[in-house]
Amino acid sequence: MKVRDIMEPINNWLTPEMSVLQAIQVMKRTKRGHGLSVNGIAVLNNEMKIVGIVSTKDILRLLIPSYMYLEGLPEDETGWESMRIERTEKVNKLSVSDIMTEDVRVISLNESIMRCADIMLVEQIRRLPVVGIDGRVLGIIYLRDVYNAITNLLCDTSAIVQAA
Repeated sequence: MKVRDIMEPINNWLTPEMSVLQAIQVMKRTKRGHGLSVNGIAVLNNEMKIVGIVSTKDILRLLIPSYMYLEGLPEDETGWESMRIERTEKVNKLSVSDIMTEDVRVISLNESIMRCADIMLVEQIRRLPVVGIDGRVLGIIYLRDVYNAITNLLCDTSAIVQAA
C-alpha cells in the first residue's frame, strides 16, 4: 500500500502572509473525514510548494502566555478580559510566517505506508505533507490514518492465517 492510497487530498492551506487570526479561522473550518477540525495545516507558496506548517500547539503557545503558569491564573473576569484583548491584538499583528515551523518533512506520493510509519515514529511527526514528482503538495497523511491502514492489513492477514 502506498501513501497515495490513504492520504487526504489537500483542500485548504495557509499562506505565509495570512494573519494568525485568519489561520485560526481556516483551521476551524477545515474538517477531516471524521468531521473534526484539523490539528495542523500546511503553509504553501504560490506554486503549491511547502514553506511551513502550523499546528494547534503553535497557536496555543501564542495564545496562552507562559507567565500564567508562574503567576497563576486570573481570578476574576477583568483579568481574563484584559488577557483576551492583549492576545487578540497580538494575533492580529502576527502573520503565519511568524509562527510556522519552516523545517517540514514531506513524503512522496509513491512511498510505502511502512516507510511513512517509520518516518513518523522516528521523527515523532503526526502529519506529513504529501508531494508529487514536481514537489507540489497534493495531500496530507496523518498518523491516525497510517495506524488504521497498518492495523487493518494486520487484522486481514491474521484472519487469513487463522483460516488456513
